[in-house]
Amino acid sequence: MQRFFRAILLCLILLPGLHPESAVASDQIRIAFMGDFLPAGSADAIIRKHGYSRLFDGVRPIISNVHAVVFNLETPLSTRGKVTEGKAYTFRGSPKVAAAMAREGVRAVWLANNHIMDFGALALADTLEHLSRAGIVWAGAGRESGEAYSPGLLKLDGRDFMLLGYSNTFPERYWARRNRAGTAFGSPKAVGKWIGRASESEFGTVIASFHWGSELMTTPKEYQVDLAHLAIDNGASLVVGHHPHVPQPIDVYRGVPILYSLGNFSFGSYSRRSNVGLMAVAVFEPSGAWIHLEVYPLLVDNYEVHFSPHPITGLEGQRIFDPLVKEIDPSEASAVWDGEKGIIIPLRK
Repeated sequence: MQRFFRAILLCLILLPGLHPESAVASDQIRIAFMGDFLPAGSADAIIRKHGYSRLFDGVRPIISNVHAVVFNLETPLSTRGKVTEGKAYTFRGSPKVAAAMAREGVRAVWLANNHIMDFGALALADTLEHLSRAGIVWAGAGRESGEAYSPGLLKLDGRDFMLLGYSNTFPERYWARRNRAGTAFGSPKAVGKWIGRASESEFGTVIASFHWGSELMTTPKEYQVDLAHLAIDNGASLVVGHHPHVPQPIDVYRGVPILYSLGNFSFGSYSRRSNVGLMAVAVFEPSGAWIHLEVYPLLVDNYEVHFSPHPITGLEGQRIFDPLVKEIDPSEASAVWDGEKGIIIPLRK
């Protein structure tokens, strides 16, 4: 019977001229998750000429219909700090980024990554202050380990979402310690402990993010699968991954979606090897259970889009989406392409 009603919902979503936003009830909560965001580096010239809003122009028709945008912020926001020595690539964004993100509907960011400490503890502290002033929730880094591992609380339309973020990337000196600023390292012990604690609190829906894997690797490593399953086993309702700069497969485990890598969003570098990213809009019931997942392939080749990603639709989009969902167990979820985006609907909860 449950599968029957899911099938009816899928048919409604796919009716010509009827989009999910018109099919879902007003009490549903829509959150857009995007990949690595780096509004600095090679993007500086575009930003100086057009402003930060240019970076969101291509996806604004989609994100204007969500309650919140969430992504991985891959740079500190500060004018201070000392650059990390011996690191090949370091980045530092303007403090103005925080307010600019808030204007675009960004309500939360993950900071657990391999660049947030590029200019040390002082720049991280500035970043946290600028985000807080802009009303943006953050998770995954802090001025000491307790703050880094603690969840960020995102309140949306009467529902609480608890965001936890972990970095499994080097350098190791970026990982927080009891008296040292840094990122939350995603050890199995820490993941099980903090996600379990958050889910047991019954304060809200737990969403876990991991900065993991290898750059440009199109499939998850074994430890990524293990950590994703561990997070879900301990109560996570969604797992979101970043760092490879390219999309990795989407899976559903025990009724919970796993986005192993969303690739890049607007990332301040030029690379022909990172030309496709993903945006995933998760639609939740007021109870916090997910109803369906919308997956939008994005063109992120900056030689073409100039740091303003836009959706890839039609057959080209389907050629990107279909291989990413081919391993989903059909008893867990259905996955279809509607001409503009992919739609994943759970078959069990």
